[in-house]
Amino acid sequence: MNFHFSKKSKIKLRLRSQSFKNTLHRGIQPFLLHGAPVWAETVEKARYSKMLTGVQRLINIKIAKAYRTVSNEALCIITGFKTLHIKIKERRNSTK
Repeated sequence: MNFHFSKKSKIKLRLRSQSFKNTLHRGIQPFLLHGAPVWAETVEKARYSKMLTGVQRLINIKIAKAYRTVSNEALCIITGFKTLHIKIKERRNSTK
């Protein structure tokens, strides 16, 4: 699972903020949250936590049209999305 939108990437996405919101909400989040109750404990490890945060952060930067120096928590507030860690915990608790 290696998602990243970098300057080195040959693919340049020229989508508007609404398109990124739809992509995140309908495409990437369900993909990342698939089977979340099973592997929820793994996310507490720093390596996997960084991967999930990185994916969400880059998309939130594109949606908010913000600088890369803005924190992930601030980006989540600006865009109105919960962090993936919270969503994973919610799914884990809802299945218990």
